[in-house]
Amino acid sequence: MNSIDKYQIGLIGCGRIAKVHAEAIQKIDKFSLIAVCDIVKEKANGFSELYGATAYFDYKDLLNNAEQKLIVIATPNGTHYEIAKQCLEKGFHVLLEKPVTITNFDAEDLILTAKRKGLHFFAVKQVRYNPSIQILKAAIENGKLGKIFSTSLVVRWTRPQIYFDQSDWRGTKKLDGGSLLNQGIHYVDIMQWLIGDVSSVFGKMDCCCHKIEIEDMVFGLVQFESGTLGSIEFTINTFPKNLECSLTILGEKGSVKLSGSAMNEIEIWEVQDYPKPVIPEGFHPYVYEGGLYQGSCPNHIFVYQDILKVFQEQKTPFVDGEEALRSLKIVNGLYESSRIGKEVRIN
Repeated sequence: MNSIDKYQIGLIGCGRIAKVHAEAIQKIDKFSLIAVCDIVKEKANGFSELYGATAYFDYKDLLNNAEQKLIVIATPNGTHYEIAKQCLEKGFHVLLEKPVTITNFDAEDLILTAKRKGLHFFAVKQVRYNPSIQILKAAIENGKLGKIFSTSLVVRWTRPQIYFDQSDWRGTKKLDGGSLLNQGIHYVDIMQWLIGDVSSVFGKMDCCCHKIEIEDMVFGLVQFESGTLGSIEFTINTFPKNLECSLTILGEKGSVKLSGSAMNEIEIWEVQDYPKPVIPEGFHPYVYEGGLYQGSCPNHIFVYQDILKVFQEQKTPFVDGEEALRSLKIVNGLYESSRIGKEVRIN
């Protein structure tokens, strides 16, 4: 297929996660990565040579000189809003890595800007594509678990000090925003996606093991609009390596626990008249620092497949800014609750 017949894509930010995006784009015949940008010239040039895209060192130059349809933003969290805002104002569709923004207000502004310009504001929530989660989502929607009584999210991970020392933006309030916001928001998203909208939260957070400006553990109580009660335990202080990433759901007709290092396995499945399903093997979680810690599963290819369907005007469920805002509100609600020492309403 000639490149002119493809949907052209620009990538801003050539850090660690950018390679996953670039490789996913390459696997889809109708997509073409034509431009890459990073303020570190060596990174931009490296991506340019590897993927045959034009290198830029200022994202504004990329927006002015490239003719892409979609801009992928994989820069530090605190820069997402400003870059995405300018992309939308210039008429480009946007795909934002997590978290889409640090504040609720900024996310809401991007949602409104995209609507005003008639553009798509896509968000990366690739964990939703884990086979284990897809199966549980279908079971809940089909009423297999009956009324959901309670749920518990547990993320017991580790991030050594060297993780934060490797980049000057990590661990800062301005550019990182928070450890739950950065490392944990995918799984907060899964909890609310499966159970439903949240009405209020009560949280406590602290930083006890790292020299950073943000928290390294958060505990919270969650009240869902359905009446379901939930709890969140999140930490990056687990010794000596990642221990658990699980979600337990207790309903009137079933008890299920998703676990594994990235919520990619079914540990417990006790559901009335529904034997434990055999799940297809999905992508394995990212492994960092020789296995010291892991991340989520690299399901980005599915994100891009859904974007392609949207561009081709096919009806398909996809994660947009409004969906991403749901988990952002929960995380920021927990932060605010910890700050004021009171329960915080979400909606």
